[in-house]
Amino acid sequence: MKALVASVALVASVPAQAAFNPVEFFRGHTHGVGTLKIIFRSPERIEVDSEGRAEKDGSLVLQQVIHEPGKPARTRYWRLRQTAPNVFEGTLTEAASPVRVDVTKGGVRIRYTGKDHLNFDQVLTEVSPTEVHNSMRVRRFGITVAHYEETIRKTD
Repeated sequence: MKALVASVALVASVPAQAAFNPVEFFRGHTHGVGTLKIIFRSPERIEVDSEGRAEKDGSLVLQQVIHEPGKPARTRYWRLRQTAPNVFEGTLTEAASPVRVDVTKGGVRIRYTGKDHLNFDQVLTEVSPTEVHNSMRVRRFGITVAHYEETIRKTD
């Protein structure tokens, strides 16, 4: 019985793993490599180079350069700020709606509406302090029309 009490006390004294912090992870440089699969098309390799900085108010400004085969590189910007515990809200230059980010035990869920009634829903899962897995589903009128799987690594 004493051993059980001691074990419970030991487990209770170990701090819980901190939730994944997207602002902290994306501060600095990251590089993502992924595969985009659009319905009725062959999969494509996409690379994303990002540079993020935290503003004085704690918000994140993230510049991303997206490299797609056969297209010129394009740049987009995210601006996210924490609005409640485990909740970030903001903008994305390619989004038609505000961006919502929910931090959970399992990772980070990002949702927004893009152009042409496309609904983006992605989950970032921390693999290590320097690597994140991004899994995104794109739906139009409730039907999945694309999915994207990506590994994002800190480069600095």
